[in-house]
Amino acid sequence: MMKVSENALKALRELGLTEYETSAYLALVDGGKMAASDISSESGVPYSRIYDVLGRLEEKGFIQIQRGRPTQYIAKAPTEVVRLVRLDLEEKLNRSSKLVVDELQPLYEEDQQVTSRDVFVIHGRSAILAKAIEMVESAREQVKLSVPSLDLDAEDIDAIIERVLDVRASSVSVLTSDVPDSMKQMIPAGVHIRTRERVFGAGLVVDERQTLIMLAGGGEQQYLGIYSNHAVFAAMASAYFNSLWADSKPLI
Repeated sequence: MMKVSENALKALRELGLTEYETSAYLALVDGGKMAASDISSESGVPYSRIYDVLGRLEEKGFIQIQRGRPTQYIAKAPTEVVRLVRLDLEEKLNRSSKLVVDELQPLYEEDQQVTSRDVFVIHGRSAILAKAIEMVESAREQVKLSVPSLDLDAEDIDAIIERVLDVRASSVSVLTSDVPDSMKQMIPAGVHIRTRERVFGAGLVVDERQTLIMLAGGGEQQYLGIYSNHAVFAAMASAYFNSLWADSKPLI
């Protein structure tokens, strides 16, 4: 059987294959179209198990079967296999995510009305990004975002910007110091953008109710976010944003 690295073997297992399934698939990748008996010999999978293993590989989309005498088995291309696995995982993740949000979010929000803190600190870039995306996706009326540059290649804010550009809130305002030419054609008509010479840090105000200030450090855990769901905090942040907005220029 062909030699592959331990990392490749581990990756196949992470894609959902058992040890026998991995061995059989690798034998087909290496040997081309083969009968079950030949796959058993090449892969080391016991003949008593080979049909069960090949059946599961077909169900998972790793191989195709050519009926005949004898029946032949053919490996699908790794690029096709990975695409199918990714689509299947995304579908399962979307389904599970919707179920969790639909059932648990109302319970969480009901409890939060009693127990939530007005202001708290978020540590780490991933956690801050997740909170910002949650805020933008919950927006109904107004989004105010300030970022140093409206650049989708920027490592920390590209996911936030993409959602802001697609948000369905009635008012979306973005303040920045730089908008690359490649981005200008992508900005929807309902998104208002202004520029000023310097914009420090990043801030987000949603529906005059939620506020997030994002501060960047040198490593994952050196990113700091200050989140508040208090109306007074949001009013202060919004007023500061408005003062910068008034001192900025419309995007040409």
